[in-house]
Amino acid sequence: MTRWHAAAALASAASLLTAPYASADPAPQWDGWYEVTFHTDQKTGTSAAASQREEAYTAWYKFATDCSSGTCTASVVDGPTPKDNVPKTTSFTWNGTQWTRSESWRWDCLLPDRTITYDTASSVTNYSPQSDGSLKGTFGTNIGDGDCQGTVYIPLTAVPADPGTDGTEIT
Repeated sequence: MTRWHAAAALASAASLLTAPYASADPAPQWDGWYEVTFHTDQKTGTSAAASQREEAYTAWYKFATDCSSGTCTASVVDGPTPKDNVPKTTSFTWNGTQWTRSESWRWDCLLPDRTITYDTASSVTNYSPQSDGSLKGTFGTNIGDGDCQGTVYIPLTAVPADPGTDGTEIT
């Protein structure tokens, strides 16, 4: 290595030491009404539930973001009433790149005779903000036991929307 290369390398290293610290971008706000689509028609996984045919479904949810504690949380503040086998409140935490939440609950497993069993499950849901203001994500579930034991992955989309613009009213 020549003296010039050594000096250039040292100068480059010194500039890195004195460069301003680049902090992570602040959490994007997830506020207002969103049309959330659960693309259950595209689900995958190892569970028998992953191969059961379903239609995609959409629901309206209103979100509010709060970063006052130093951790940003986006919570559902209005929307459909949750089913009895899932948590009554829904909040997502910003991890620096996406909104995420984990939960333990009971998967409603539809059996071939059309009866339902409730199997122990844990899920991780992630939403990543898109440049157009929408979010894309995945609802990933591990069903730990029962007839539906295995995994199910459901793609998700959340699009900012004004309730009622498609003829549906939110009350």
